[in-house]
Amino acid sequence: MRKIQMSQISPMNIYYALYPLEYFLDSLVKYDIHAVELWGGSPHVPIEDATFASVCRIRDEIVRRDLNIACFTPETCKYPINIAAEEPSLRDRSIKYLLKSLDIASELGANLMQIVPGTGYFNKKPDEAWKRSRESLQIIIEKADVLGIDLTLEPLLKRESNLIFNKDLAKKMLNEIHSPRLGCNVDTVPMAEAGDSLVDYFTELKVNHIHLCDGPNHVAWGDGTLPLHQYVNELEQFEYQGYLGLEIYNSTYYLDPDQALEQTLNHIRAAIG
Repeated sequence: MRKIQMSQISPMNIYYALYPLEYFLDSLVKYDIHAVELWGGSPHVPIEDATFASVCRIRDEIVRRDLNIACFTPETCKYPINIAAEEPSLRDRSIKYLLKSLDIASELGANLMQIVPGTGYFNKKPDEAWKRSRESLQIIIEKADVLGIDLTLEPLLKRESNLIFNKDLAKKMLNEIHSPRLGCNVDTVPMAEAGDSLVDYFTELKVNHIHLCDGPNHVAWGDGTLPLHQYVNELEQFEYQGYLGLEIYNSTYYLDPDQALEQTLNHIRAAIG
């Protein structure tokens, strides 16, 4: 059985949005963390406004602190990005946004980028939205293949997407697309809400990233009710060698994000010995 290593832990900057990116990166150094899951959102990495020069500056700040980019995660869960949108202009904008995100990931030196399926209107059957999502993903995967970047598709909470919100739907999409570039990102919060398990995911899908979060509201470890010690043990049993992103984005922590990070890291260190 392979033990989880602290080198696999990659906090995300999403709940540091009230602080400069450099402050977050310095916090990782302070807590002896060597990997980052870089959230692509304003003000840290505003995708649509990003330039070659601004991305190079971000890369230099990361390299200067001897940090690895575990995953580049552009903001795709909020307005106005939706690759399954019924409106052509919104869907086209969303696809262009993700294609530019791939360019940014490439310039940053990231080997993995997260993507989500988007959503259809909840008063309509999801069939047509599913097709739009799949077609959008195929366009994005084509460019990812050219750039040599893998994608990790994250099932969302059911209130966030009516397309992929459990293991079976994630499996269906991965099977339909059938690309070696596409794997599955397991976020422990939607996983638990859907009644799925890590065993389900690892035995049926290609898992290439993990969001290790307490829940039900993406809180710091110890502030929720999920069996995170059990999850860590299961990851070790499957000898998972990828990164574990810490996607803490509950607004409770925005004023003092270091406290939430330190608390979570203390729990992780205790769990892995």
